[in-house]
Amino acid sequence: MESLLCGAAFAAMIFVAGQTVLATNFDESVNGNLSTNQAAPTALALTAGDNFVSGNVNGTAGNSQDWVAITVPTGFDLSSYTLTSYTSADSQGFTGFQIGSSFVGSTLSPLSYAGYAHYGTGATNPTIPASVVGTDLLPLMANPAVAAGATGFTDPLGPGTYTFLIQQLGGSTSYEFDFGVTAAATPEPASLGILGVAGMGLLMRRRRA
Repeated sequence: MESLLCGAAFAAMIFVAGQTVLATNFDESVNGNLSTNQAAPTALALTAGDNFVSGNVNGTAGNSQDWVAITVPTGFDLSSYTLTSYTSADSQGFTGFQIGSSFVGSTLSPLSYAGYAHYGTGATNPTIPASVVGTDLLPLMANPAVAAGATGFTDPLGPGTYTFLIQQLGGSTSYEFDFGVTAAATPEPASLGILGVAGMGLLMRRRRA
């Protein structure tokens, strides 16, 4: 009996842990360096809630870019991409993304990106405050005035894989981004009912005609 109770308690602990650990956290100081190769980014499967990615980039050869391919699970959206921490003598860096599990094309061409923006304490993004610490960057990256020449996207990002570049061509920069994942919105039953009634009315009118 005691062994059964211990087993049940252990199972309950696993269940609770599974419910409370709702984030994928990657820290370069703990998990090793993120990929510096756009063709083979570090792959991260996101989970519901906050997913923190932190690292360091600088202008030295081989360390100016971090590449992450994040996968949003079915039934969920990437609803935010927030700069939660920024420490650097350089006031800004650059971030952008492309749809897919790797980044194809030149990082210097706006057409290679679905969206992009500058991040930091003195970021030069049109029409917004210079500091974007604590700011969700997805709306900025989707704004044509900010991401001029990018192919564009709809915010939030639905299920799928997206490759993000985090870049710094200047001084050493420590950063942390939060990839926020939430359940995808579904139509309200009332809306479905209205659509159903409207559809039936249209069908009846067609039959009468």
